[in-house]
Amino acid sequence: MSLREHNIWIIGAGYLGSTLAEACRQEGAHVLTIDPAAVANLRGSAADEEVLRHALERMVPDTVFCCTATHGGHAEDYRKAYLEPALNLDHLLEGTRVVFCSSTSVYAGRGGETVTEESPAKADSEHAGILLRAEEVILNSGGVVARLAPIYGDERCELVRRFRDGLPTLPGGDERVLNYLHVEDAADALLLLGTQPWLQDGIYNVCGESFTRKEIYTQLQEIFGIEAEPESSAPSHRGVSDMRVDCTRIRELGWEPICSVQELAREWKAR
Repeated sequence: MSLREHNIWIIGAGYLGSTLAEACRQEGAHVLTIDPAAVANLRGSAADEEVLRHALERMVPDTVFCCTATHGGHAEDYRKAYLEPALNLDHLLEGTRVVFCSSTSVYAGRGGETVTEESPAKADSEHAGILLRAEEVILNSGGVVARLAPIYGDERCELVRRFRDGLPTLPGGDERVLNYLHVEDAADALLLLGTQPWLQDGIYNVCGESFTRKEIYTQLQEIFGIEAEPESSAPSHRGVSDMRVDCTRIRELGWEPICSVQELAREWKAR
């Protein structure tokens, strides 16, 4: 695709946002990154409407990618990271494609079942309810919601790092299904969702690969030549997900992930 002369805002210049910004610039786009803490073109929070007004003075966007994250936090952190930016974008921009990065954790799937974009979501916590409300704002304004699987990359893969370092393994039984998405594959998917004028709005699952806990630890044992630590770590406050994320909808648009956890593990082993 050619993004030459395309104006893009990226809200959130962290791990995913910075990768996406570099991909956009390589395609010839004009990029404005907005973040309250990370290195960005405009320092400030999109939860503050005045920050976005300043951004408009610098560049009127053709596409906005909302790549914010909280890395945990309280419900108020979720509101500032997700809901308030969505409300501000809805208020300030009209006719601009907005791609909102959400999470596959909103699905209610359990027991290894397959979830699609039509599967029920769950607002079983205040955090999840805020995220789903933000999705609703984006969808009602004609935007796109990308529900991303957990992201990993060369400098960040908790699954492989814990195994390599002999730390307790991820929680859950052998048949627990894990879903992962490489940060570069995520950026490619977002570019597709944000820059094709013919694309329908709505929700798109984005997942690079799915495997059971037993499958991936067997493969990691073969790659590193070591046994898995039998002790498993405690579940996070969000619980233990156990579902297989189907992303047929975005694959039918031509997106194909090219990275894998196994490939990353082999690269780490070779160092």
